[in-house]
Amino acid sequence: MPLNNVNVDVWKVHVSADLRYALDELERPSSDRRGRLKDAQGLDGESEDNPLEGLLQIAHAFGAYAKAKLRAETRIAHEGIEKGLKALLIDSGLSEPKVRARGHELHLLLEDVRQHHPTAFNELERCFNSTIQYLESVTSLKHNTNIVEYFQEHGRAKVLEVSRYESLEGRDNAHWGMIGLVYREIIRALLLLMFGLTPKDIVSRVEEGIREAVLVASDLDPAWDAAEWVSQGPVRPRLEAVENLNNNKVLLAAVRRCARESTDNGTRSWAKMLRSKSISARKKARAENRIR
Repeated sequence: MPLNNVNVDVWKVHVSADLRYALDELERPSSDRRGRLKDAQGLDGESEDNPLEGLLQIAHAFGAYAKAKLRAETRIAHEGIEKGLKALLIDSGLSEPKVRARGHELHLLLEDVRQHHPTAFNELERCFNSTIQYLESVTSLKHNTNIVEYFQEHGRAKVLEVSRYESLEGRDNAHWGMIGLVYREIIRALLLLMFGLTPKDIVSRVEEGIREAVLVASDLDPAWDAAEWVSQGPVRPRLEAVENLNNNKVLLAAVRRCARESTDNGTRSWAKMLRSKSISARKKARAENRIR
């Protein structure tokens, strides 16, 4: 592994640490911000005579905090991708002055990577396309775009400036950042590309995780050939097409396992979405049975 190589450039280790920190911040699980805000601002004791006023204060504080968190995440993600792209360019032989000249313009840095490090660009493009495919499978939105156009729209230096000063100057809707998952997946890819490794895209990770979970859960129904079902082709799209997971205890258990235990954030989120769909189907079936 390159990281175990004593000759690895020290600066790469430091840049990768920045990227790892950015990814950790973006994937940090949500906590009870309402309680934290009440503790921090003493809202519990400020409006004892007027409970409604206290609730309004909490609501306003929560909304402001959520926006502050989004701004901070945009800054962290933008700067992380910037460092990762610049690291690839420096590693490919570009001088630091030429790399620095691009400033915070992610789309220009990406174009430079396409020219000077085509292998890395192709891997970033593959991971981006996989992320868009994933988003379209878990949401009703369609994203008809490619990585170059997306970076041109959402990767400009203005995005960083807006995220820094929105609380003072208001939001400029014409310059806003990328979808959070896109940020995370690009940072994840950059982390590996910096050391010459091939990143796994999110669709591949979900597929790998759910296939393994189905085989692990196969003992729940020995009469059903889980291995044969898995061998028939990609598992993820077939699971998404299942109208009622509750009719197959192995598949249901596999989805539950991924939702609860997967260490991959994308796989865990996908499984939670599918499990929620399964629960809704079960409730609908019960309601229909009561009507009959």
